[in-house]
Formats: sequence, structure tokens, C-alpha cells
Amino acid sequence: MEIRPNSQGVEYLEAVINKENIGLLESLLKKHLGGAAKEPGKKTNFPEAIQEIVDSLGGLWEGQSFFYKQENTDIIFAALWPWETDPNKTTLKSGVRKLVSKETKRAAGRTGGKPSKID
Repeated sequence: MEIRPNSQGVEYLEAVINKENIGLLESLLKKHLGGAAKEPGKKTNFPEAIQEIVDSLGGLWEGQSFFYKQENTDIIFAALWPWETDPNKTTLKSGVRKLVSKETKRAAGRTGGKPSKID
């Protein structure tokens, strides 16, 4: 496994996985996150908060898969991106994001990106 330099501590991991390890990785993802919310070769519609995560990763193409699980206000996610240029490699993009309510987003927009303080 090759860990990419844009990995960010414990909140985000991007790594290249060899084909022989994909089966083990997929079984771990299914065990901890449930079945794929988007399977390779299929299209799906996500809730708005999940779509924002997908968009931040660059979207999902037909051959890619996406797993996620919500625990309280945390969204734990993983995307598997098989390489077109090398079928023996797949990029894993995984992390944890806080679920932000629409009200918090509106408040952040009014205060230049920072939630407003409510007394």
C-alpha cells in the first residue's frame, strides 16, 4: 500500500491498493460501513450531505464504488477508484467528516465562513 501525501492525519487517508488486497479491503469496508452505497457499474442518488462529500472527492465514475456510515454527526466514508491505466491498482479515499446542518451552513455564509455566536 502506498499512502498518498495529501492524507491528513486521522481525518483522511488516500492510498493506492494492489489488486490482491482489494477483496480483504472490501470485506473490511462492508463489515464496518455496510454494503456499498454505490457499486461499480451502477448509478445512485445520495442525500445532500453525502453528495457534498462525493463531490469534494471529484465525483464518482461508473467503475467506482462508495461506502459510508453515519454515526451521530460523523460521516465515515470510503471510495474505491480502480485505475484505468493499471488494472492492478485502486485508489482508496477514506475519511471522517462532520455532518453540518443547513442552519449552520446558512450562519457560516452570513459570517464569512465562520458560524455566528449565539448568546
